[in-house]
Amino acid sequence: MSESCLELDAPPPGSSYGVKALLVENARLRRLCAEAKELASRHELALREGDHRIKNSLQIVASLMGMQERRETSETARAALHAATARVQAIARMHDALQLNGSSNKVNLGALVETMCLTLHAMAGDPIRVKVIVNVEPLEAPIAVAQPVVLAVNELVVNALRHAFPADRSGTVHVELKCVDGELRVVVADDGAGLPADHDKAGGYGMKLVRMMAAKIGAKLNIESPPGARFTLSAPYGASA
Repeated sequence: MSESCLELDAPPPGSSYGVKALLVENARLRRLCAEAKELASRHELALREGDHRIKNSLQIVASLMGMQERRETSETARAALHAATARVQAIARMHDALQLNGSSNKVNLGALVETMCLTLHAMAGDPIRVKVIVNVEPLEAPIAVAQPVVLAVNELVVNALRHAFPADRSGTVHVELKCVDGELRVVVADDGAGLPADHDKAGGYGMKLVRMMAAKIGAKLNIESPPGARFTLSAPYGASA
């Protein structure tokens, strides 16, 4: 192996050149650091202001939809507006969760689903006649997984509360979220009137949205009417956790 020699020019002994150069370079680095911190601070402030505006906008949209729903005399229009309001509120809750988590790209999916279900139950108008029981594990999931799950559960719970218990019928909606054998398992079930025989062919925008959200995370959707209705979403959790 050949040897090589690296020669460095150094200031002569007793010279203050090296000290001055270090001081100048140190001052330059301090200035660059301060500029970087100021830029990061401005960027963070802009993000906070943007988040605040988005949150306010979502709240305004939900409020306007709620007002319009109360004014409508058509039951079909009221149902459509109610479902749309719930969707906007689900997105708003996801946005709040993102803000609370700061720079993390994961959220507590269990807590998010539980809060949403309790809110939907309170919005239903008759929370005593129809109960909602939520059993969730504190599972963390990335936003790309959590958002489709939240929107799918939102649709299924809204649908159960509005259609499973007609004619003042009482009952219960059960919501479960857990990890089973490496799978994210989400169940929304009720003991209501059950599904129509042609439910696979029927189904409006809500069920189409549920299927779209399931496909988005590679989840299997199983639908049963045992009696009542039972919807099960199963998706790989190891890759998403």
